[in-house]
Amino acid sequence: MDRQPAVAGYFYPETKSELQHLIQSVYESETGAQGKINFPSPLAVNGVVCPHAGIIFSGGVASWSYAALSLSNQVDIFVIIGPNHRGLGKRASLSSAEAWITPMGKVEVDQDAVDFLVSSSRIFAVDDRAHQFEHSCEVQIPFLQHFVPYPFQICPISLLDQSPETAYQIAEVLHELSNRKKIIIIASTDFTHYEADAIAREKDLKCIGEIIHLNEKSFYHCIQQNHLSMCGPGGVGTLIEYQKIKQSSNGTLLCYATSGDINGQYDQVVGYAAILFPQG
Repeated sequence: MDRQPAVAGYFYPETKSELQHLIQSVYESETGAQGKINFPSPLAVNGVVCPHAGIIFSGGVASWSYAALSLSNQVDIFVIIGPNHRGLGKRASLSSAEAWITPMGKVEVDQDAVDFLVSSSRIFAVDDRAHQFEHSCEVQIPFLQHFVPYPFQICPISLLDQSPETAYQIAEVLHELSNRKKIIIIASTDFTHYEADAIAREKDLKCIGEIIHLNEKSFYHCIQQNHLSMCGPGGVGTLIEYQKIKQSSNGTLLCYATSGDINGQYDQVVGYAAILFPQG
């Protein structure tokens, strides 16, 4: 069974040509990464943070992470950790689908990885209810299809439990998985929701500083102290912990912008960030 797209025609176009054109357009836009990425190739990457709003809004920022991934060493699996917005399913839900479909084609799910995660920790369960209508993992896949120049598989995780304890446990299991297969983690999240642009930027950049410096306790404290309406802290927390387990260096903020930079409406914005976590 394949997982059919849930938000095609809503978060992104329904046809392949229109979707390809939109991704290329946001990549070439003022907030996009075209001509601005300056990393050696091949690039050794543990993971990235990416937004998951409608591509017309957050796609320019997302293109920074995917332009970097297009330069990365070849991996077997992209582990996509997205927040569970709808509250359906288990606390860390995996997909039973053989593949996920987008207008750009089919991407296979690595069922060996799914089986390994389920057998390694009771945190994980296969529960397609969590993925059926959820967009946070889905919107990452067209970017992978557009930018990644080699065959790959995915392992989507819909994360309901956003606690630091769960993030740490997931990071440990993903580290075990990385000893079996080459993986890159994609932590799917948006930052501040529906506050004035100046306030959103101040809150977001403060917490992004903690993310980049791998200060997981300060990161969660920053969320609470600033009432940050970030929807995917669990995936980001997992990536921070994974980076520390790997004894890798600090992250790099590639791009930050808000929806106001796209539509010119700065009274109530959503914040978006692309962050790169290197190996070593």
